[in-house]
Amino acid sequence: MKLLSCLLLIFPVCVYAQSPNDWDAFTRVVKVTDFAGKKFKLEAAVKVQLIDSTAEAEVWARVDKADKKIGFFYNMMNKPIRSNHWAVYTINGKIDKDAVNLSFGGLFARRGIFYFDYFRLWIETGKGQFEEIPLANGDFEEDSLQHWSNFKGRTAFKIDLTNDTAFHGNKSVKVDGAAFKAAPAFGANDSVGKYAAVNGINIYYETYGEGEPLFVLHGNSESINSFSAQIPAFAKKYRVIAVDTRGQGKSGDDGKSYTYDQFAADMNALMDQLHIDSAHIVGWSDGGNTGLIMAMKYPARVKKLVTMGANIFIDKTVLDKWVFKEFDHQLKELKNDTSLSGKNRVRLINMMLTEPRYAFDDLGVIHCPVLVMAGEKDVIKPAHTKQIAAHIPGSTLLIAPKQTHYYPTENAASFNKEVLDFFGKQ
Repeated sequence: MKLLSCLLLIFPVCVYAQSPNDWDAFTRVVKVTDFAGKKFKLEAAVKVQLIDSTAEAEVWARVDKADKKIGFFYNMMNKPIRSNHWAVYTINGKIDKDAVNLSFGGLFARRGIFYFDYFRLWIETGKGQFEEIPLANGDFEEDSLQHWSNFKGRTAFKIDLTNDTAFHGNKSVKVDGAAFKAAPAFGANDSVGKYAAVNGINIYYETYGEGEPLFVLHGNSESINSFSAQIPAFAKKYRVIAVDTRGQGKSGDDGKSYTYDQFAADMNALMDQLHIDSAHIVGWSDGGNTGLIMAMKYPARVKKLVTMGANIFIDKTVLDKWVFKEFDHQLKELKNDTSLSGKNRVRLINMMLTEPRYAFDDLGVIHCPVLVMAGEKDVIKPAHTKQIAAHIPGSTLLIAPKQTHYYPTENAASFNKEVLDFFGKQ
């Protein structure tokens, strides 16, 4: 899934947004060797009763190939389900040419009661034409959960049939996660997490380590958890302040349009609240944009800055056409989504389509040391990253060989070393 793998931070999908210890799933497997190369459509009805506001459900699908590698994969982590009303959710995908099985099911995370019903599968028979493939017990009307299995089998989540509510027929699957207790995780660590009243909203942040302050700023629709591979390493030398940006993670928002200038103003105000005169900053993707704006508008606040995969304006010289097409596709999918998370996702996408609005020459006012980073295969085109570095006086440029927009997680040891070496230079 080359497209999705390139987009996981600009369009976050799963693996880094989810702690490995706070979720489980149920699954079934359908042989698809006869449908190799065909498009498919998977539907399921879902609703959620939240106990923890961060609880969520998803529908997921994965193609398993003959060489035991994963083909198509999608799990809705960019569109978590938190609505207490039944609704049908759809995954559209393509079965890889060397596919053996299509695995799919329901995924659920953290404290909540999760309901799933009426799984249906269609396979392409002709252009724009699909035939439904019967799924035994896809509507859970049988007396057991035969044909389905628990993915990880965590005892905190109790999976059973219920007559309490159903989207279709009389029964549905009920997953009771009321007893779930999460181990402390970055972005959800109550022992160190705090809120600060900033510019009319509550900003959530966590602090680790001691020393000079170092802020880490995440990407679009992400959270503190994005820096799980960085915080322990950075906290050995610095006082790391990991922040959930406005309207993301556990931070609040005011319902207004998002801008990177507002994000930068929030960080400036947060520093006031924490009585921090200046700090090192590491910004990844959207966080890198925010860091650059801070260095332009609030220069006294920024000792040294590292940006990873940042941009200072948005057009087709910055991103390839297919990225804009994916933005448009997601907006169309979200058009009828009235949930708070859906509306918020639309606002965040619209920000990426219109922001930031600076020019290369604007960067000339930056005088703090800056390390401008991107992956060789980043979604941000190399020419844009090079121009950012060229217009910041005395900056350092690093285009990481063979790396993508994911460099901080794909090769955390290398990324962390580059950052710490840069901050350590006199």
